[in-house]
Formats: sequence, structure tokens, C-alpha cells
Amino acid sequence: MRFSSVLILCLLNVSVLPAAEPLFDLADSLYRVGADQVTPDVRKLPSRLDYVYRASEDNYKFCHHPCLIEFNGMLYCVWSNGKVGEDEPGQRLALATSRDAQNWSAARPLFSKDQLKAYDAHVFVASGLLVWDKKLIVFYTITPGRNFHENTALYFSESADGRAFSDPVRITDGFFINPPVVLRNGRLVMGGEYVLAGDRENKRSKLIYHDGMSLATGWTESSLDEGDISRIGYAEPNFIERPHDLVGFFRNYTGHLLVSRSRDSGKSWDPLSDSGIPDSTARFATGSLPGGQRYVIGNTLYKKFDRRALLISLSSDQGRLFDRCFVVRDEPAMKRFEGQHKLDGWQYPHGIVWNNKLLVVHSVNKEDVAISIIKLRDLGTEKRKEGRP
Repeated sequence: MRFSSVLILCLLNVSVLPAAEPLFDLADSLYRVGADQVTPDVRKLPSRLDYVYRASEDNYKFCHHPCLIEFNGMLYCVWSNGKVGEDEPGQRLALATSRDAQNWSAARPLFSKDQLKAYDAHVFVASGLLVWDKKLIVFYTITPGRNFHENTALYFSESADGRAFSDPVRITDGFFINPPVVLRNGRLVMGGEYVLAGDRENKRSKLIYHDGMSLATGWTESSLDEGDISRIGYAEPNFIERPHDLVGFFRNYTGHLLVSRSRDSGKSWDPLSDSGIPDSTARFATGSLPGGQRYVIGNTLYKKFDRRALLISLSSDQGRLFDRCFVVRDEPAMKRFEGQHKLDGWQYPHGIVWNNKLLVVHSVNKEDVAISIIKLRDLGTEKRKEGRP
């Protein structure tokens, strides 16, 4: 059944966009709020919580934008790591490894001091990980100290052994914090934000796709009708591939994720519309599970910048109907160290399927990196006999 909680949204004073034919359905009352009036009334999933990195007086106190991947039998986690606050000069990329997702190595900088000589006052922002041509690839944004400076751009580095990484290779201008999605046809699709002055006057979301073998070339920009760009703050697109199309979700200020569809694997996109999925404005994660499920993980809350809880929304039929929602994390979380742009809570998730588990890495108060380990059986990953195919 289609989403129909109009009365709830009006009571919560959430801006509703003009009605359009939905790209997917939401079960009735899926996001009905609980007693606090901002959190959907859903049950909490069993999970295990482990920490990759804990901030302390003696180490770097800012952590954000974490991402996970498996490479040569080892789990790798990369994130943005700053001395005190967010996006301050000297922010680096940190890396830790694990064989069991529970016990992690000490964090180390991704690059050597010699490699960073040319970027002394710059800011490094983690954008994601990829295994490509038997190498571990790290994507990241480098800014000259201001996020939307015109010299802000997306880069990548590669490693054959997971220890030594190549010098930065520039891909395109823009600010990116989400990893590329690998489509069935091998194409990469990635979403970020425009930074050039002439571009930002009229658009926000920068969507690019890649074909070919060399990551240094083969990237193409696609177009998107965003409508009123004043409703879009940070543009942090993420994607779900379905059997016959690709769906993109977009962070914004309306209280719901915006959504678009591509029928040609990311070359062109429909105009943005309302997804009906609540969002408190934060990075979110998308992905696929065994048995045809699709998921969206984020701060699915009705209050702006409220990051007290992470929730997962699930579709059992490859993204046609989202019919279940669960809390992943909602324990009290408060920052221990003050710093620029820091916010309390569980935020900026990224997920991968590994050893019959969904591993969800996230920052905590923008100062720690933690992993929620969820067993796939608790997500009901078997194919269902009833309902939609």
C-alpha cells in the first residue's frame, strides 16, 4: 500500500512536496511516530557494537565519513580524521584493519608525510572504497580548507597490498563523501556536489558515472532536474539498483529524502520527487541484501539534524515496496570533546554484507568510529513466498 501519513506530516509541520507518481511504495504507517513525536514507532534489531577508533585527549578527536570493504581476506575501514573539529586544516584520512570486524588495528594515516607535503593546509574527506583490478581503491575529496572552494575535487589512490597507497589522482571537481555504486553491467555511479561558482548558482547534485578500465579516465557527468535548489543543502546522493532501473536518493531540507530514477544506468535522470522516507538531514547508506532485499540506513527521524538514532528501512522485493523498518542504534550518545560542527549521535553510516552479517559502520558524535554487526537472519533475508515477487 502507498504511503498515506499526510495527517502525521502536517501535525509535525514537515514540508510536503507536490504529489507525483511514486517510484516505489511505502507500507501504511511504516513511519508512524512514537511517543517522542520524531522517531518512527518500530522495534530495535539485535546487534553487536564494536569500536574501530575512540577519540581521546592524546589522539585525533574528529572522525566522520567512515566506509568499509573487504580486500584479500581483510576488512578495511577508512574515514576522515581531524585533530579537533570538522574540516579544519590538517584533516587526514585514517585507516584500520580487522579479520573479524570486532578487533581492529590501531588507526594509521593513509599517506606518508612525504606524500602530504603538497597538501599541508588542505582538508581530506573520505569518499569511499572499491576493489578494482585486484587493487584497493580509496576515493576522497581534497579541499584547500573550504568545502566549496573552486579547487575542491574528487581524487583516488590505489594499493596492491593495502598498506602503501599511490599519490592522489584527480578525477573531477566537486565535493564527494559517498562511495561509488557498482552496477550489474560493471559501470560505476557516484554522487557528490558541485563547487564551481557558475555551477552552484543553478544546481547542487553532481552525478557521474564511469565506464572502462582506467579510473583516471572514463568519467562522464549526467544531468538532473533538481527543481528548487533552495531546498537542497548538502547534496549527498546514494543509489539502489533494481532489475530495470536505478533509483537515486538525495539529502535535503524538506524532511524526506528526495528521489529520482534513471532508466539507462545513470546517464540521465528523472526530475526529483518526494520519496516519503523521513530524513533528519544527514548522510545515509543504501545497498542490497541476499534474497532480493534493498535497504536504506540513516537518521530516519522527523526533526532536523536529529541524529540520536540510526534506522534501517527494508524492501523485500528489490526496492518496489519498503515494508519494514527497524532501529539499529538509539543508545544515548554525547560528545566528549568540543569541536567545529560536531553533533551528538549515531550518524553517516555505510554498510556491507560480510560472512552472513550486515556490517554498518558509523561515526559516533563525529569523534568515534563504531560498527553495528547485524546477523542477516535477523533481517529476514530469505526470499518470501507471499506478497510481491
